[in-house]
Amino acid sequence: MKETFDLIPGRRASLYLAGTVLGLALLGGCTAEESDRFVITGNATYDGKPIPAGELVFTPDTSRGNKGPQGKAKIVDGKFTTRGDGRGVVGGPHRVELRAFDGVAFQDAEMMVEEGRPLFGSLKGNIDLPSDSAVIDAHVTTQGGKSQMTLSLVP
Repeated sequence: MKETFDLIPGRRASLYLAGTVLGLALLGGCTAEESDRFVITGNATYDGKPIPAGELVFTPDTSRGNKGPQGKAKIVDGKFTTRGDGRGVVGGPHRVELRAFDGVAFQDAEMMVEEGRPLFGSLKGNIDLPSDSAVIDAHVTTQGGKSQMTLSLVP
C-alpha cells in the first residue's frame, strides 16, 4: 500500500485519497436515490384544451408521513413526463403544484419569456401516487372566474 502513495508526496496523497473516496460515496448515493424514483406521465388540460406550456411539481406530503425528493414534469402541448428534463417521483401521498402558460413567447422589459404568459395563478392539489410508474391526468376547469385543478390516476 505504501508503494502506491510513493508516487504522490505525503499530504497530497491523503487529499487525493479523501477526494476519491468522497466522489465514489456521492456517486453511489445519487444512483440509489434515482433508482427509488418512478416515471409519471399524463395529460394536462385547461377548460378541455391542452395546456400549451407549464410545469407540475410533485412534493412528498410530509404531513401524511411521506418523504423523499421532489419530482418535476414539464408540460408541452398538453403532455407531460418526469422522464428526460423532469425528475421522477417516489410513491405515496404528494402535494402537486401546477403552473400553466399560453406558450406564446414574448419579450418583457428584461428578457425573452419562452413559455409565454400565465393562463392562471399557480394551482395546488393532492394525489396518492403508486410505488410504480403511472399515468395521471391534470384537468383545470374554470367556474365563476375561479380555476380549479382535478388530479386523477389513469387505470
